[in-house]
Amino acid sequence: MRSRVERFIFLVVFTAAFLRVASAIPPREQFLGPFPSWKNLKRDYGAVGDGNTDDTAAIQRALDELTTHKTSCVLYIPAGTYRITSTVKTVRKAHTDCQGVAVIGEHPVRTVLKWDGPPGGTMFAWDAWYSKISRLSFDGGGKAGVGLLYGPSFSTYNETSDLWFQGVRNGIVFGGPNTAGQAENAVLRCRFSDCDVGIQTVNWNSMDIWVWQSTFDDCGTGILNVMGNWHAWKNAFFRSKTADVSIRNLMVFSVVGNTSIGSKCFLDFRCAHSWGSPTSITQNRVLDPTGPFAVYLDDAGPYLVCDNQFRLGPASKAIRMTWGDQIFVGNSYSSLGAVEERGRFRRVAERTVKDSQIDGRFPYVPQPPEVFGATVRIEEVPAGATEELVQAAVDRAARGDEPAVVHLPMGIYTLNRTLVIPARSPVEIVGDSAGETGTRLNWSGPAGGVAIRLAGPSRATLRDLYVNAPNASAILVDDADQAGGRIFADQLNTTLTGASVKEGAAALLVDGLDHADVFCRALQGSGHAGHWVEAIGGPAGEHGANQISVFNGATGSAVGQYEVRNGARLIVRGVYHEKDGPTPIGLRLTDRGTLCIDATRFSYATSPGEGTFTTDGFRGMLTLATSQLLPVDNSDPCRFEMLGDGSATSVLALCNLFWQYKPGLSSHSVWRNEASPAAAGGMLDCNVNGDQRAGLAHGSAIIDDVAAAVSDQTILNHLAPLRKARLWLDGPVPRGATYVRFYRVMVACRGDYGVAIQRGR
Repeated sequence: MRSRVERFIFLVVFTAAFLRVASAIPPREQFLGPFPSWKNLKRDYGAVGDGNTDDTAAIQRALDELTTHKTSCVLYIPAGTYRITSTVKTVRKAHTDCQGVAVIGEHPVRTVLKWDGPPGGTMFAWDAWYSKISRLSFDGGGKAGVGLLYGPSFSTYNETSDLWFQGVRNGIVFGGPNTAGQAENAVLRCRFSDCDVGIQTVNWNSMDIWVWQSTFDDCGTGILNVMGNWHAWKNAFFRSKTADVSIRNLMVFSVVGNTSIGSKCFLDFRCAHSWGSPTSITQNRVLDPTGPFAVYLDDAGPYLVCDNQFRLGPASKAIRMTWGDQIFVGNSYSSLGAVEERGRFRRVAERTVKDSQIDGRFPYVPQPPEVFGATVRIEEVPAGATEELVQAAVDRAARGDEPAVVHLPMGIYTLNRTLVIPARSPVEIVGDSAGETGTRLNWSGPAGGVAIRLAGPSRATLRDLYVNAPNASAILVDDADQAGGRIFADQLNTTLTGASVKEGAAALLVDGLDHADVFCRALQGSGHAGHWVEAIGGPAGEHGANQISVFNGATGSAVGQYEVRNGARLIVRGVYHEKDGPTPIGLRLTDRGTLCIDATRFSYATSPGEGTFTTDGFRGMLTLATSQLLPVDNSDPCRFEMLGDGSATSVLALCNLFWQYKPGLSSHSVWRNEASPAAAGGMLDCNVNGDQRAGLAHGSAIIDDVAAAVSDQTILNHLAPLRKARLWLDGPVPRGATYVRFYRVMVACRGDYGVAIQRGR
């Protein structure tokens, strides 16, 4: 543990470095609230927040009332230090208890929960779903066992943001003994100091924990998988004593764009399993590790290790390879012999460089959003107001060029006609919660209509809303394709409901864009009888200048999860596809474009007569890398099929893991290139998980490569979309261009699309 002097020096250096970096990056978000509909811990429940008074009972009263959310679904905790002497918690008894609620502090610097209970105790047990906890500090006083415990009931679609943890043994624990899984949780901009473990997943169904832009300072282990899985993106790790990230069990993982400075180990996957676990390790910077190896790879893999930078001291090496499968592409090392080679591997375009050629800049660490300016106009709409009142409030807010807010408190709002947000107006439509029991907009207009239209070019933001359109489409962003335009969707949840959805419908449709970027983080929902994500290129087709990306997410089945047409280019990374329907079609590409998928799990129905991933006369490139391919309720393996005219088709299956339930799986049973002429590409460094019933005595086996002579250039071509993609869309947006933001918006509809972003007329 550092001395006070060392902490002060670090804080000065950290702040100076942050200000240098932050000065070049415009603020991304601002905090909205508190609103009149929110409960206030001091005003409504008598908490004191002076650091001496025991506020445990007041906080518990507030949480008990929040659980049923009869009068409010948001609890606001103003600045103060709140002493707690026993665990505060929510308890779910009914299905809707603690659904679509939020606990929000004023700011983590000023709003502190201070533990004064027994050693090893849990500070906050959060049994909530479709909910959010944000902007608080957890001070464990050096004796709390857990800061924030998720459970015991199952949860999904939660946000955990801007929480700071210090002096606790474990910061956030997802699951644990006698708890259900905790899945689909976006952990954003959190900070962990002097924790034994910052974040850990402790349940086989604690999956899809998406950790973004968080900071880990002097922890034992930053992020730990005991069971379940996580994806770690753009985090900063300083001086981890054991490892920045550690994996003990098997699923799918991605470790992308992180920075590690002075840690003993960056990634520790010494789990001693003989089975495989596909893991994508890309675009990380590892600076000055103190242990013998910065990265330990174990189990069968496969691993994709791509575009990482290692600045090494004389006593450290970069990577100890696994005995299984791995492909290394484009990595840079500051010393010769930095990789201990083992197993089946391929190394492409790697290099040894001088220390000065490794990017040693201090990482950008985003701060909690600041409060919206006091002069911003806020239009408060009565709960359950008519569509006329809502539209009138939007129209008033849209007057002028300055940002304005329309607040819709918890309630049901009926729309008989399309709610229109005027073009070019920086209006924010803000609800209290995206849960069904929060701020809900119900479409009751004609079949085939649109519930909300953002006239373009739009500068609007939608936040914490639920939109239900049982016979129509939900949200249209029109005229959205200007140079420098940007559509950012954070935790958008869009679902096509019911089997009667017409063929070709899409939960998220990106149509005709050449210039505007579409960036989806933690995208959720389902396509069911339609597509989940469909991208259609604009007039420039393959030569468009924009980026369309889905980085992390989860979804049910769809009749082809992704569709690319007219030259569109789509990048998908870190998504979980879970079977909730009978369709065996994961992908069926028939038009033209580029689709690059990485670190994704397909838990899918399979069929001996239908390929899971099929191209039929497709003109373009399909890449599926570092993914887990799991048949559900069927013993037939997932399979690639290339059909029709293959003269312009290239398919590469790279570092994938197939599950085997019966003996005999081989490259011939999972790869069928029946196109004429044959499609280009192949299958490289893939393997199998199974048990003795599947004929695998040791639980895993390799699959012979298909087209083993696939060139290094073919690998580079197929990975180019992934390698070139920006992990974050920074920089100002031109004044006349679309700048649309979705934050925790949930959509359920039965129209042509859930959310459409289109070029327009």
